[in-house]
Amino acid sequence: MKTITEARAKVSTGIAGFDEITSGGLPLGRTTLLVGGPGSGKTIFGVQFLKYGAEVCEQPGIFVAFEESPKRLIDNFRSFGWKLAELQDGKLFFLDAQPMPNMIQAGNFDLSGMLAALSAKIKQMSAVRIVFDALDVVLALLPDASARQMEMNRLHQWLLAHELTALITAKRRHKLSWPAVWFHAVHG
Repeated sequence: MKTITEARAKVSTGIAGFDEITSGGLPLGRTTLLVGGPGSGKTIFGVQFLKYGAEVCEQPGIFVAFEESPKRLIDNFRSFGWKLAELQDGKLFFLDAQPMPNMIQAGNFDLSGMLAALSAKIKQMSAVRIVFDALDVVLALLPDASARQMEMNRLHQWLLAHELTALITAKRRHKLSWPAVWFHAVHG
């Protein structure tokens, strides 16, 4: 019988100091919500988590970008000396999921189409890590709290089914109701 005090398996992020204070990194097969203000390093944290997984742990990963284009992200991280383009040969995949700025919404939308495409990509590359960066951007497009909650539940069920170690980033300024039941939260 397991006790509450037994440690869960962890996945290293490769971030100096963070893995030590969390006794190993992020919880294996669980979702972690990283919340912070603009410019607090949420995207850097997510990319570092995937980069370390791909390079050191041989764990392919997927980065879902809701706010910035993958090309711009890859170019920006070049200044860190990170060669992310070289990892895009099956170790790291960037999905551009930005809402179109001139998008006219007619009717309801949900994440199911994107999640279906991601399921195929996960299977193709045997991905075990995933980052949804700036999920608040797409959730803010939904008409009300009920619709946002339904999409968060859809995402939660999808993550559970795929047994991924997931990181979701969101800005603190948005007043979205994050279900604490399924998130290991890290506030910045």
